[in-house]
Amino acid sequence: MKEEYLKSVQTMDDIIKTSYACIGGEPGEPRDWDFYRFLFHPEGKLISYENDSNGNLRPQFLSCNEYIERIGKWMETTRKTGFYEREIGRVEERYGNIAHVISTCESFHSKEDMEANKSYVRNVHSIQLAYYQERWWILSMYWQRATPEFPIPEKYLNL
Repeated sequence: MKEEYLKSVQTMDDIIKTSYACIGGEPGEPRDWDFYRFLFHPEGKLISYENDSNGNLRPQFLSCNEYIERIGKWMETTRKTGFYEREIGRVEERYGNIAHVISTCESFHSKEDMEANKSYVRNVHSIQLAYYQERWWILSMYWQRATPEFPIPEKYLNL
């Protein structure tokens, strides 16, 4: 196990920032998927809200490995633009060794767009975390895209 992996899971702040950084990159640029897997509990889930064939919003559940195979590989091989995310707001709730974080982020097609603050989408993530074995684990990461129907509340836009 790489020492940098362990450093990334010692605080809630570190694990959340690392989860965004791990998936960022240019088209064709490999990501460190072993590092990404390390952030998640082996039973962890990634859950996105998407429209079904009737246009109704529904959750889609993926294991970390399924996410990497479906979305991660697509980001590396098929996507025509880069993909970067940056956190722009957070609300944390913690009790003992359990935590829930609402993390708002914006996505960019390139590093240049990120530097120029030209995001193309914003998402709100609900992240459940557990602390044990002397580290934080992501148990689930659940997100929904901001839309005119579901604007982001102001309280989720403050870091």
